[in-house]
Amino acid sequence: MDHLVIISGLDAGRTFDITKEVTTAGRHEASDVLLDDVSVSRHHAIFTRTASGRITLRDLNSLNGTYLNGGRVEETTLHSGDEVQIGKFKLVFWEATL
Repeated sequence: MDHLVIISGLDAGRTFDITKEVTTAGRHEASDVLLDDVSVSRHHAIFTRTASGRITLRDLNSLNGTYLNGGRVEETTLHSGDEVQIGKFKLVFWEATL
């Protein structure tokens, strides 16, 4: 199963499984990937599973932006080992292995 692991910030080591077609990330209490810090917008970004099974990341016009491997992104496809930064949180994306 694809998942994200927080590597820095509050809750370092916490893992979030990406099991739904759309996984939400933000400060809102109903977010699938809940990142509770003021540097994170309530509805910050979404992770979407494409028809081919790949995971894409899209910023939802957040105040502080969403970053992939150090560069700001609006929308991109993730690869295993990619580092996603949302606010003060850094997460690593890991693809499922068969």
